[in-house]
Amino acid sequence: MIVDEAANQPPPLLRIRGVTVRFGAIVALNEVSFEVRCGEILGLIGPNGAGKTTLFNCLSRLCNVERGAIELEGHSLLAVPRHAIARVGIGRTFQHLALFESMSVLDNVMVGSHVRERGGFIADALRLHWLVRGERAARTRAHALLERMDLSALAEVPVGGLPFATKKRVELARALAADPKLLLLDEPAGGLNHEEVEALGELVRSVRTAFGVTILMVEHHLNFVMRVSDRVVALDFGRTLAEGTPAEMQSNPEVIRAYLGASA
Repeated sequence: MIVDEAANQPPPLLRIRGVTVRFGAIVALNEVSFEVRCGEILGLIGPNGAGKTTLFNCLSRLCNVERGAIELEGHSLLAVPRHAIARVGIGRTFQHLALFESMSVLDNVMVGSHVRERGGFIADALRLHWLVRGERAARTRAHALLERMDLSALAEVPVGGLPFATKKRVELARALAADPKLLLLDEPAGGLNHEEVEALGELVRSVRTAFGVTILMVEHHLNFVMRVSDRVVALDFGRTLAEGTPAEMQSNPEVIRAYLGASA
């Protein structure tokens, strides 16, 4: 009896098909295609200049796609304006932290909830009843996230004076505050020591379980990627080089060559 393994896989949440991006004469992405399945953690790896950050910027609508398609739950993401990306269900952390340093931890996390609201200037000015109710809900959700991230004791502390690893957790909590379907993690292990990377791996997997969120992660820390991810996609020179389980990728000669050189 032949078992159709594809039929047993969860459906794709995100489809990337033939995506090409050019910056002048430079081809940053060249016909990149892969899928991210519902509920999985997918690691995206590749040498510097492989196109990983460009792809993330396409998903966030910070970068225009010359050719190809990107679909979230079967709907074109390329038709969504960048200011509405959070509302369609995409949250993101950044390689270079994008926190409000003078604001408290709590207020930073609450910003994540606000990006999904549609109040506008007039509603803010009038303090409509539903807006006040939404503010209370955002505060409640933010406190719950701080507790899960072990940040409750720092709720009223300005972010600027916190250790780097703690700031990373604040940014992750803020991304989750928008209740995303797809969470984009850009170099989450960057700048962390060994113990902090170990703790982050446990946190990322627990976040996936607790929030039911699908995670696409760009990361240079290969041991971290291989330990945390369900599947891995490798890019090289803007092309999709290979994809598979961590074990398959660690033994793939093309991936080894891209990272270690032809002599490997």
